Amino acid sequence: MRRLLAEGDVAAAGEILGRPHRVVGEVVHGEHRGRELGYPTANMSQDSLGILPADGVYAGWLVRRGLPEGHPDRRLPAAVSVGTNPTFDGVRRVLESYVLDRTDLDLYGEQVGVELVERIRPTLRFSSVDELLDAMSSDVERTRAVLGVTAP
Repeated sequence: MRRLLAEGDVAAAGEILGRPHRVVGEVVHGEHRGRELGYPTANMSQDSLGILPADGVYAGWLVRRGLPEGHPDRRLPAAVSVGTNPTFDGVRRVLESYVLDRTDLDLYGEQVGVELVERIRPTLRFSSVDELLDAMSSDVERTRAVLGVTAP
């Protein structure tokens, strides 16, 4: 299992577990760079529970553990990034989730679970913010396809 996660193969890890691999923790403030780029992210606390997979972008679900089952905002489709944000010379590994098509969420302080379904691509260093934004747009579309979610 650890080897699969180290390789970023969360799909195979999920098959073994019988459910998606998940990381659970509190949403904390990050650099707020995602919001500035039009992709606000929920950053997981450094003391979250669960093994982080290989750096990369993943299709997954953000589960708001404080909301009851059946609540429409309990389980939300997300493009998830694990890594150091090399385009911005980051050094600390973070897990951050962009909930598709949602800019209205205030998740700070909430306990959430991030369920990782499939790796979309490895982490890359982009030469410009525009190049990064193009990749993020593609990541969102690929995430939609993996999760079977349509744009609003």
